[in-house]
Amino acid sequence: MKRLGFILLSALGFSGCGDVAGGDDGRKPGSKDPDNQMCMYGTPTVEYIVKGRVTDSNGVPIKGIVVGSEQVSSFDNGEPLSAVTNDKGEFATNAVKEVSINGILTFTDTDGEANGGEFASRNIELSTLPKSKTQKGDGAWFGGSYEVTADVKLEKK
Repeated sequence: MKRLGFILLSALGFSGCGDVAGGDDGRKPGSKDPDNQMCMYGTPTVEYIVKGRVTDSNGVPIKGIVVGSEQVSSFDNGEPLSAVTNDKGEFATNAVKEVSINGILTFTDTDGEANGGEFASRNIELSTLPKSKTQKGDGAWFGGSYEVTADVKLEKK
């Protein structure tokens, strides 16, 4: 019965997402292939960009705050979000394609007193932030683009 299930799933195009079948390139069967489209069948993805503004407790923008995350991916190949705030305290991270956006977004003052004082770091759960759709999907495996908003106030140390 198990064998019949595997045969049916294979016929429908479901596979060991990102696994190498083995061949002339020297990689072992079952190893991860970073160039292979992860979970092409059965896993729609959405593109996320996190944008926002970082200010102090008085609403003054803070320049030079590093915004980042650990791996936010539900896949093995996910890349971390990253950005640095500009003169207006604004930032926009790189885009990541995921099933859903999870993990912790971190705000870290790395320049000390240089931009208005030394600020305490802050962590925010990505899943709690508001999201708005910015682009429709293709009706198939791409679910569209979303902007996640993270407006943050940091306290001085």
